[in-house]
Amino acid sequence: MWHLSHIVLAILIWQNNVALCSSIVSLSVYAKEYLRPGVTFSCAHCDSIRSSVKNAVQIDQNGSDISYYVDIQLGSGPSSIFSVVVDTGSYDLWVYSESCTNISCVSHHQFGPENSTTLEVYYDKGFSISYGQGKVSGIAATDYVEIAGYNVSMGFGLVEDVANSFNAFPVDGILGLSASDVQINGYPSIMAVLANGGLISREVFAIDLGTGVNANGGSISFGGVDTSRFTGDISFVDVANTQGLWIVDVDDCYVNGKAENFLDKLALIDTGTTLILIPSDDALQIHKDLVGSAGVVRTDGINYVIACNTTSELAFGFGGVQWTIDPSDYIGNTYDDDGNCVTNIQGVHGMSTWLMGASFLKGIYTVYDKDNMRVGFAAKGSGGNDIYNTSNPTSSVPADSMTLTAPSTKSLTMISMSTTPEGE
Repeated sequence: MWHLSHIVLAILIWQNNVALCSSIVSLSVYAKEYLRPGVTFSCAHCDSIRSSVKNAVQIDQNGSDISYYVDIQLGSGPSSIFSVVVDTGSYDLWVYSESCTNISCVSHHQFGPENSTTLEVYYDKGFSISYGQGKVSGIAATDYVEIAGYNVSMGFGLVEDVANSFNAFPVDGILGLSASDVQINGYPSIMAVLANGGLISREVFAIDLGTGVNANGGSISFGGVDTSRFTGDISFVDVANTQGLWIVDVDDCYVNGKAENFLDKLALIDTGTTLILIPSDDALQIHKDLVGSAGVVRTDGINYVIACNTTSELAFGFGGVQWTIDPSDYIGNTYDDDGNCVTNIQGVHGMSTWLMGASFLKGIYTVYDKDNMRVGFAAKGSGGNDIYNTSNPTSSVPADSMTLTAPSTKSLTMISMSTTPEGE
């Protein structure tokens, strides 16, 4: 089965520090614009952020194309910090190797023996991953990885060869958080390492991508859920595949409360994707029902242009619950001076599985439960019901948190990059 994940490029996500508060380890990550000459930043929300996240620094979200990143520290060196995409749609952790001389490598942070005395490189263990924008390949390695206050020894990839298209990709690697316990390179995943080491008692993590509207950072919690991030109950849907991906059944799509009657659809729940990607015929039907046939100003079969002030209600159903997307999340970039915008729903020819990216996910709280192979959805808010505590009192799990960043603007040109390996 073929999957495509899109990353919107032009925003770097920046992490400042690790803060320990009770049993919650909080790694703060905020958005800043991909640096260009003449770009300056302000910190309009610093005071409010500092009051809720210890020692965090917010860089004003002035950016253009945004995705979701966290910073990790590798090895035993003092300053080996790498910004990596938080990607539930792929398997592997990898960063650029210091031995790579490709422009896509040297324009980012690189890692190698000069950075760490504890790095072990296995030159006989190669790996190769094909993405929509090209291929990366390299060798396997092991070293210490620090994330969310945890410092563990684990395997990852050192990319030695990469397509030139990755030069425009403003991060240093990818943190795969698929439903598999094993990376493509054969090493255990970060979640398996944390669980096997007794650092978390459940292979569960939960994500709030945050929103640019209120400038709040998002959050990823390891080992449990953060009840301050959602309200009500968590609605779970069983994983519907054996590929180690968070693919679930889709009930249907609803426009203004009316079912589109899409049958037997599957969706990959993918934080490494910015947009909602669905088969071309499905995308055309949804857009026509959103605005009427005459309301689709222009389409090339992939992108759709509709009025920026469209207010039609759009929802997707999972596990018997409809999750509504705010128009500000499905209306994307400004297209022209006549009040038309490109939507954040793309049609892809030859695609079967839907990809539900940040345009959908940033409006809800999601839980990824590897132990029970299910994905949970909950409404954002606070005071939510912790299913791991209330339904099974013996399964209480501390939630160790790492904060992510949220998009801030839609009226920008988007460059797409695949982060989910092809052929899966």
